[in-house]
Amino acid sequence: MPLFAYKAVDGNNQIKSGSLSGRDEHEIIIALKKLKLRPISIHTENKPGSTRGTIPVIEKINFVRHLSTMLSSGIALTEGIEVLAMESTHPVMKKLLSDTMSSLDQGQQLSTVFLRYPQIFDKIFITLTKAGELSGSLSENFKYLETELRADYDLTQKIKGALLYPGIVFIAMVAIAILMFFFILPQIAKVFLGMRLPLPAFTQILFESSITAAKYTWILIPAIIMSLIGIGVFFGSEKGKTTMLAIISPMPFIKNILKLIDLARFTRVFSTLIKSAVPITEALDIALSTMIWRNFQGLNTIIGEQVKKGKSLASAFRGVKDFPIILTQMIAAGEKAGSLDHSLNDLADFYRQEVEESVKKATTLLEPMLMLVVGVGVGGIILSIISPLYSVVGNLQNVR
Repeated sequence: MPLFAYKAVDGNNQIKSGSLSGRDEHEIIIALKKLKLRPISIHTENKPGSTRGTIPVIEKINFVRHLSTMLSSGIALTEGIEVLAMESTHPVMKKLLSDTMSSLDQGQQLSTVFLRYPQIFDKIFITLTKAGELSGSLSENFKYLETELRADYDLTQKIKGALLYPGIVFIAMVAIAILMFFFILPQIAKVFLGMRLPLPAFTQILFESSITAAKYTWILIPAIIMSLIGIGVFFGSEKGKTTMLAIISPMPFIKNILKLIDLARFTRVFSTLIKSAVPITEALDIALSTMIWRNFQGLNTIIGEQVKKGKSLASAFRGVKDFPIILTQMIAAGEKAGSLDHSLNDLADFYRQEVEESVKKATTLLEPMLMLVVGVGVGGIILSIISPLYSVVGNLQNVR
């Protein structure tokens, strides 16, 4: 159904605007009357689900938390969505809530609406919503979803925070290199080249390159900056992330961190889905599909088939060498005790702490490595300058 943008007047003669989905304008007028609004103008906007852009994770966390609180308080889902639509300031969220409100009025389920926005709501979000609708525990499932989203968000923020200092050092290193090469080195190079002294080959190439680059400074520097921004944008896209992952994943310490992140995400998602009464085969398939390390990809099919054939979870996981022994032991204990969700939750906390420690160790190692690279670069430039100085001093001594 198309999405219609409207302007309408409420009972207090205040002008309201928003979006609703419907088959035609007549259906939108009926929907507005139900909301006690008198339409002023209605026009086609776009199709529901075609809203461009995404919603920040923190917006999703607030969305599920507020809905969970309202539903727990006995407020109807449609009323809760309407309140959120009135309070929301994020443009994409506002359009999504308007579409949701209209769809609920037409008798559609909330999970059906979320399916129309795959760029915003992932499989976990939709599955937990659908399970909550079927079991009548939507409020509880939204609490689980809030916990899952917040845990993933906190872990991501901690990793970004740990990489902040190395990132600043790298940017400073690039800025210093540009300053030296385009502004300082050309001035020194002109002096030494003007003396027509015999120079080492590396020094000669460095000096001539810097003088040539200095002639096109205001072309090359913007080009370098734009190239760096372009690389950043590319690696921020899904294709870029996949490419970067393929490049860095073979590195030993990166491989270990990726493995721990996957294990933390898998155990947390699997635990959340089981607590929400999602069938174990479906929960297993979704949880395993969230793993991005190459050794873990495709395991949802292999392990899922074994579980469907009646094999226990612990036995299925033992057949995969990349899963740690502690994970299979905890799963086996959870299966026997009937507390698999609690065992997985404990594992999720354990692996989250392991990720944090591993990232700290990696950044601690990365910092001196960056300093070493900076030292080598600056040292090379200094040596290339000092070497001709020795030549000058030697020639002056010969003259005497």
